[in-house]
Amino acid sequence: MVLKKRDARNAFREIWSLLVDPADQTIDSAAPPSPGPLLTIEHHGPPADKVDLLILGDGYTAAEQGKFEKDARRLAEILFATSPFKERRSDFNVWGLCPPALESGISRPSTGIHRRSPVGASYDTFGSERYVLTFENRALRDIAAFAPYEFIEILTNSRTYGGGGIFGQYSTVAADSLWAPYVFVHEFGHHFAGLADEYYTSDVAYEPAAEIVEPWEPNVTAHPDRDSLKWRDLVAPDTPLPTPWSKEEYEKQSAALQKRRKEIRAQNRPEEEMDALFLEQRAADSKLLGAEKYAGKVGAFEGANYAAKGYYRPQVDCVMFSRDEVPFCQVCQRAIERVIDLYAGR
Repeated sequence: MVLKKRDARNAFREIWSLLVDPADQTIDSAAPPSPGPLLTIEHHGPPADKVDLLILGDGYTAAEQGKFEKDARRLAEILFATSPFKERRSDFNVWGLCPPALESGISRPSTGIHRRSPVGASYDTFGSERYVLTFENRALRDIAAFAPYEFIEILTNSRTYGGGGIFGQYSTVAADSLWAPYVFVHEFGHHFAGLADEYYTSDVAYEPAAEIVEPWEPNVTAHPDRDSLKWRDLVAPDTPLPTPWSKEEYEKQSAALQKRRKEIRAQNRPEEEMDALFLEQRAADSKLLGAEKYAGKVGAFEGANYAAKGYYRPQVDCVMFSRDEVPFCQVCQRAIERVIDLYAGR
């Protein structure tokens, strides 16, 4: 096992290693308890030749197993309605597992709700009210071991807006949220293809980096010039770089909505109010971004990677940028296809 870290030039350097002998007496080969029957949601061939996606349910009681299956099939259909997954559907197998929970739902500590759900998913990760992750990695892997998988999507039996995605680990989504279709696809983009967040006005953004370096992620860049732009082959000759857009107007509009979002959460108002605010924001963003001169064109639009300045995204709008009803941009689609090719053996 080798752990590597990127240096300032994005080169990976080894910082730690460990030799693991599977025959060592300390290796525990005892099988964990079964989480229940394996559900076949989509099957197109042997796991060795396909991308295997495992959908795990968390916070579903024994009486809610039927609900999990409906949720899993519904969200799988949403994924395969989205390009390029739509065009590559036959390269996937999709499986379902749902260990029964003692109580319905998952933890939401900010409201005093705590659940010992089988996978351990919880809201309020790192202090962000909508960020849903689990730190119970052993429990997660013991359950997942009962299915063939390369990728994991955790469906939480909850309605509050939320989700999360970690490249190469798993992604999550609140199955009953009005925004589950968007959150599922967006967070799966992080998990599946290492896509960066392209937005930069949200409170979940990290503190700005002390030094701007070229990101490893395929859909953001610090170099918008035509000679070094990582997606330059997709840029039309008549598209200016950096590419102009209504940045100041967008930021003003976003700041006002973020203020109202904070008020709703601080006062613990009904989820319907948050849904209404997000619908309002989607309509405003769609109107503004859809009217841009270079809408639908690949360029280098400043504002990405949680930073207002210094980082650029490929298109003015994308699933990785806003909640608008828009697809993955061309650059993101290409990155996803490369991962599908890797696991489907093409």
